[in-house]
Amino acid sequence: MGVLYYARYFELLELGRTEWQRDEGLHYAQVESEMGLMLPVITAECSYRIPLRFDDLALIETTVDAWSPTTLSFASKVYRTSDQLKQDDEQGLVDPLEELCAEGRVVLGCISKDNWRPSRLPQKYLELLEMVMPERKGRR
Repeated sequence: MGVLYYARYFELLELGRTEWQRDEGLHYAQVESEMGLMLPVITAECSYRIPLRFDDLALIETTVDAWSPTTLSFASKVYRTSDQLKQDDEQGLVDPLEELCAEGRVVLGCISKDNWRPSRLPQKYLELLEMVMPERKGRR
C-alpha cells in the first residue's frame, strides 16, 4: 500500500511520551530499576487523518493532557513534515510544511513492580506536574 501500517502509529505515540519524559529529566528506566514501579498503558486510542507514506518525515507533538496521583494521560499529534519551507508572502520562508496525520491519547497507570497493585506516581513526577500544569490535575 505504500503507507505506514496503522498499528505503527502507537509506536510513534510511545516515542513521543518517552521523549517528553526524557526532556523533563524523568527517565523511565529509573522508575523501574530504582523505584520499583511500572507505568503500563491502560488506554490507547488513535484517530487517523491522512496516511504517512514510506520515507515521509514525521513530527510528533506530545503533551500531558491530564494527570492524577496514580495516572498520567498523554495527548499526541503526528504530523507529516517536509524539508521544504513554505513561502509567506510578507515574511519570506517559514516553518516546514506540516500536515496532521493522526491524533492519539495514551493513559498510563502506576503500579508496584512487586505486586502489580496500583501505586502513586513517583514524587519527582508529581512535583513536576503540580508545578508545570496544576490545571490539568484530574482524570479526563
